[in-house]
Amino acid sequence: MHDNWEPLKQYYKRNWEEVFIPLTTNDDTVLHVVAYAGQSDVLEFLISLVTTATNDPRKLRHALVLENGHGNTILHEVVASGNLKAAMLLVSHDNSVRSELIARQDADQTNEYERDVIDVWSRSIVEIQNKLGETPIYRAASYGHTKLVDFFHKQNVNIERHFTRSVDRMSVLHIAVINQHFDTALWLLKKYPFLAKTREDDGFTSLQLLAKMPSAFQVYNRESLWKMLIHKCLSEDDSVDAAASNQNGDIESRWIPQLPTACLSKKLTRWPRVFSILKQIKKEKTLSELTQLLVEKDYSWVESKKPKKDKTISLVSSQKDIAAICGDGRETKKSTIYNYTPLLIATSTGILPLVKRIYEVHPQAIEAHEIGSQQNILHMSIKHRQLQIFRLVKRSRAITWRLTSRIDSDGNTILHRAADMTYYSPDTQSVSGPALQLQEELRWMVRVGKITPPHYIMHRNNKGVTAEELFNIEHEKLLHSAQTWIKDTAQSCSTVAALVATVVFAAAYTAPGGYNSGGVPVLQHSPLFTTFIITGVVSLISSLSSLVTFLSILTSPFEYKNFHHSLPLRLHLGFAFLFFSLVTAMLAFTATVVLLIHLNEKLTWSLFYVAAFLPVSVFGMQLPLYAGFSHALIFIFKKVRKFTISFFPVKEILNQ
Repeated sequence: MHDNWEPLKQYYKRNWEEVFIPLTTNDDTVLHVVAYAGQSDVLEFLISLVTTATNDPRKLRHALVLENGHGNTILHEVVASGNLKAAMLLVSHDNSVRSELIARQDADQTNEYERDVIDVWSRSIVEIQNKLGETPIYRAASYGHTKLVDFFHKQNVNIERHFTRSVDRMSVLHIAVINQHFDTALWLLKKYPFLAKTREDDGFTSLQLLAKMPSAFQVYNRESLWKMLIHKCLSEDDSVDAAASNQNGDIESRWIPQLPTACLSKKLTRWPRVFSILKQIKKEKTLSELTQLLVEKDYSWVESKKPKKDKTISLVSSQKDIAAICGDGRETKKSTIYNYTPLLIATSTGILPLVKRIYEVHPQAIEAHEIGSQQNILHMSIKHRQLQIFRLVKRSRAITWRLTSRIDSDGNTILHRAADMTYYSPDTQSVSGPALQLQEELRWMVRVGKITPPHYIMHRNNKGVTAEELFNIEHEKLLHSAQTWIKDTAQSCSTVAALVATVVFAAAYTAPGGYNSGGVPVLQHSPLFTTFIITGVVSLISSLSSLVTFLSILTSPFEYKNFHHSLPLRLHLGFAFLFFSLVTAMLAFTATVVLLIHLNEKLTWSLFYVAAFLPVSVFGMQLPLYAGFSHALIFIFKKVRKFTISFFPVKEILNQ
């Protein structure tokens, strides 16, 4: 626990026979504990203790193959620590003791060394499996220790025994991918390309598993601005790859914090946080190379490209179809996710880099569909609300037209998928509040409706409902939540706006410094007095505008169509006016304070900035909803620009 191993060495030096006695509830001996801790020198001391004390190779062999409660030998535990030196030590001792045992058996005249025992002991410890069926090579791959995998691979072993775990048939490539040890997975794939096509018990290939791991593809540099800049600088520097390729092994051993960079000094790369970014860059590049190899070897899309039967549109409700689904007790065949191609899985999880890579290597795969549900990439991107992938597919008009005409096995068009909330999961980082979530759903209906064939709009699925009817049914609860939320928000904000207007209106009739005998403000000639008047008036106008905007929200009918543009736009404008009134009110207050207490110029402006923007910034950080104001501004700008161009054609004016 305290890394003080000297007392342990002294104890077992006096009591060497206790080396074989279990110490923990998992039946770990001291050899297992030391091996897991990665203490190669202590491990060598204990092994030499057994060797010199007994001078019997059978005792040493017994120590090397001794298993704990999980069936792990000492080598299994060393692999977990990643200590290459300790692994080399154990393999070296094992090779020596096996050779000696075989030699003694051949020279044995008294049958002291039984042949069947020697045959068992002649097997290398590298090939011994634990209770899960994991060999040390498999275990090294699961921990991402590439150096150990490479070392064991060179030990003249039957490598096929190490490809799978016997308890669940999980391949060594699968386990490396699942644990996100992509450098180890890349090493395995280059050595044994056929592993790319192997499937585990649930039927997943390694590429399908990778497509189910969106966290592995997440952009690391979104956490903060400075991390984004460092990540950008280091990722564009070729010396990062050069330094990494000079060494073999796992990520930790490859990355040395002395990499020269284009815009960062060597000293900066020694910082722990910068070092972690370096490791992430290496991981991203390794993942990119691994993805490329897996995609090149994947042809699962070929099997799912041919449709069983094309479905036609239906404009009337079919009672027969409805009975077939829910009236006569029969159930539709549910598609399991491993039937999906890696492209469809990556689409459902939103892994854009993987979708792009598959599209680049196998452009034909874009038209493939899932055999059971008859859903293509467009169906998947819409029902899982993957906007970036939807836009990627929509770029090719020819392909888009063919994909939009596909009706799945449930009779759903792509517009039905936009109306369905079965897989709905709101993006709380960019959309806050039920009203804006409903707006985003309405936007999906609009953007999908634009590419839907016109004669598909009135199509009814197997349940006899159109896309619009399905949308109204699925979003009924969200509509009620949005109505309640926007009413409460508008009422609360209108109260604040009225309070600000009251305070500013009263302050407008109270001049700082008072009035002279003629009723004229004493400080009227001061520039700060003018600032006080202007900011006070602007604050009053903004607060009243905000109040009117929120009151207009409260008088709206709150129908679906109102949540598409009207209500969210008013809400954003109301927040903008309210925040602006708070800023100008604080400026007016600051001007009053500076007028009454005479300060130097530098301190005056500092007080202005702090007093005006700090409270508003704190308030703004507590309201992510205000971030949506930018969308409102963009929408207004587009409308004004479109209106201006329609009335004032720029090209015609320039040509005159």
